[in-house]
Amino acid sequence: MKKKCYIYTRVSTAAQTEGYSLEAQQERLRQYAEYKNLEIAGEYCDAGKSGKSILGRPAFMEMMDDIASGKDQISYVLVFKLSRFGRNAADVLKSIQTLLDYDVDLVCVEDSIDSSTQGGRLTLAILSAVAEIERENIRVQFMAGRMQKMMEGGWAGGPAPFGYRNKNGKLTVEPGEAEIVRLIYAKYLEPEMKLATVVRWLNDHGYRRISRGSPCPYNRDFAARVLDNPFYCGKIVYYRRTNRSMDEQNQRKEITVRGKQEAIIPEEMWDRVQEKRKQMAVHYEKDEPDRISMLSGLVKCPLCGAGMVMQKNKHVNKNRGGYYKTIYYYACRNYRKSEGRRCSFKHTYNQSKLDGAVLEILGQLTRTEEFRNAFAAAIGDQSSEASFEGQLKDLRRRLHSQEHLKYKLGQELDCLDVLADGYDEAYDAIQVRIDAAYDRIEQLETEIGQVRRKLAAVREGLQSSGQISRILDHIDRLYRKMSCAERRELCRQFIERIEVFPEEQKDGRILKSVAFRFPVFYGEDEAAGEQELPDETVAFVLDCRKLPVTVPEAKATYAEIKAYVLEKTGLKVSSLYIAQIKRKYGIEMGENYNKPEDPKARVPKCPKKKELAILDALKNFRMVPETAEYEEAEA
Repeated sequence: MKKKCYIYTRVSTAAQTEGYSLEAQQERLRQYAEYKNLEIAGEYCDAGKSGKSILGRPAFMEMMDDIASGKDQISYVLVFKLSRFGRNAADVLKSIQTLLDYDVDLVCVEDSIDSSTQGGRLTLAILSAVAEIERENIRVQFMAGRMQKMMEGGWAGGPAPFGYRNKNGKLTVEPGEAEIVRLIYAKYLEPEMKLATVVRWLNDHGYRRISRGSPCPYNRDFAARVLDNPFYCGKIVYYRRTNRSMDEQNQRKEITVRGKQEAIIPEEMWDRVQEKRKQMAVHYEKDEPDRISMLSGLVKCPLCGAGMVMQKNKHVNKNRGGYYKTIYYYACRNYRKSEGRRCSFKHTYNQSKLDGAVLEILGQLTRTEEFRNAFAAAIGDQSSEASFEGQLKDLRRRLHSQEHLKYKLGQELDCLDVLADGYDEAYDAIQVRIDAAYDRIEQLETEIGQVRRKLAAVREGLQSSGQISRILDHIDRLYRKMSCAERRELCRQFIERIEVFPEEQKDGRILKSVAFRFPVFYGEDEAAGEQELPDETVAFVLDCRKLPVTVPEAKATYAEIKAYVLEKTGLKVSSLYIAQIKRKYGIEMGENYNKPEDPKARVPKCPKKKELAILDALKNFRMVPETAEYEEAEA
C-alpha cells in the first residue's frame, strides 16, 4: 500500500524571476513523489504570499487543519525548498513540530531535508537553536524596557502594595488602607509598643483587612511587611526579596530609586521605624537548632480547619536546680491572642506522638487496600495504549486550534491602522488575547509531553507504583538517616492534609484520616528527571479508624499506667518503679529532671510482683512486644 503525501507550494512576486514558479515547484514535487512511490492526496498553493510568517497563508493553514483532522492519513508533506515552507525560524519550527506530533514528516526536495532521517533531524535541531536565539533576543528587549521603566521610578507591574490601587499602570493612594499604614507606623513608634502589641491594638479596636474578599484580623506577618517596605516613604527597592532565596554568589545588587508614587509616610518616620526594628531584633538561641516541625501546616484544626503549627512550652523545676524541660506540640495557628483569636480551639497535640504515628502509617501504607486501589484506579485503569493515544490526538487538535487563533490574532494586529484613533487601545486588547493564547499553547504542550511519556511507559510495561512502594517499604530506615529538613520535605511530597480528633480517644487514638498525594513520573531518562510537574498524581484518603492504633498513639502516660495496674491488680506503683521497668525493657527515656540531691542516695528497686504488673500494662499499651518476657535482675 502506497504512503500518502501532501504537496505545498508557495511563491512571492519577487521569486517568480528566480526560477521558483508555481508550475516549476509543482512539477518537481510530483516527480519526487512518483520516484518515491508516494500517493499525492492533496495539493496546496499560496500564490504571491510572503514567507515571513504563517499569517496570511490560507492554503498553508488549510493543509495544517487537514493534517490535524486526519482527513487523508498522510505520512509526508513535500515542499520545494525550506524557504517555501517559511522564512521565520520560530514559525517553521513550530509547524514542523506540529507535523511530527501527527507522525507526518517534512521533505524539502531541493534542500535534501527529510525529518525522518538523522541528517534532517540535525538540520531541524539547528533551526531550533536559531529560534531560541530569536526568543532570547525578544526577552532581552523586554527586560531592557522593563529596567528602563524601573530606573525612571515607574511601577514595573504586579499586585499593588497595600494602601495603593493600580489604575492603568499608575499607582494611586487608597485612603482607607493608607490610614491603616499610618496607624501601624505611628503605634509602633510609641514607647513600649512592639509588633505583637500593634497587631493586638488594631484588632481590639475593630480594624479589619480584606483578604480573599472577606474581612479578617491583622497578623504579625502583615504588620512586619508594612513596616519593612520602603515603598510607603516614596522609594522603590528592586531585588529586595529575591535575594533572600538566592545564595551569596547569585545575589543581585539591590536597586533603590525614587518612585513616582505618592508617599504615605514621611521618610523621617521610615528611618525611625527601621532603627527601632534593628533594636527590637533579638535573636533567641533555639533549644534544638536543627529541629524543624515535620507536620506543621499539614495537621488541620478540627474546629476551623486551619493548619496547626509547632509551639513549645518550657517547664522549670525550681526545687532541683532549675532544670528545664521543653515540650513541643501542635496548636491551631488561629488561636493567637495578638491576632484576635479567630479560633477557640485550644487543645494541643504532642509533636513526638503525632509525628511518630504518621511515620508508622507511612511505613504500613503499601499493605493497605486503599493504597492498592488508588493506584489501580489512577494508573492501571487508564493505562491502555488506545486511551492515551486518544488523549494525545485530542490535545494535538486543541493545540493546533490555539495556534490557528494565535495566527489570526497576529494578522489582526498587523492590519491595524497606526494613524487611526484608538490604535493603542485596540493594539493592547489584541495583545492581551495573543498572550492568553500563548499561555494556553504552553499548557497544552506540557500536557502533550506528559501524555507522551505515559504512553511510552505503557508501551515499555513500566510499573509506575514500584518506586513509591519501595520507598515506603523502607521508610523507617530512611527516616532515621534523614535530617529534620529532609523529613519535613518527605512528608510534604506525599501528604496533603491530616485530620485529627478534637480529643484523644479511649484507645489513645489521635489520627482521624490522612489525605495522600503521590506524584508519579513516567520514564527514567534525564529529560524526565528534570521535569518539575508529575505526569500523574495519585490521591486518596486513608481512614485511620480502620487501622490498628499506632504504637506512639497507644503509648501511655505514667498516670495511665498506674490506673491500669491499680484497676487490674489492686497494686499501687510509683513513677520511679515504672521508669525502672521501662528502661529495663529498652523503652527510650528522656532526661530525668527530678534527680536526687545526693547522687549516692539509695534508690529502691521495683519488686517482682509489681514489675510483672507494670510489664503487663506496657504490653497492653503496645509499648513493648506481646512476646516480651520477665527478665531476672542481675545480682
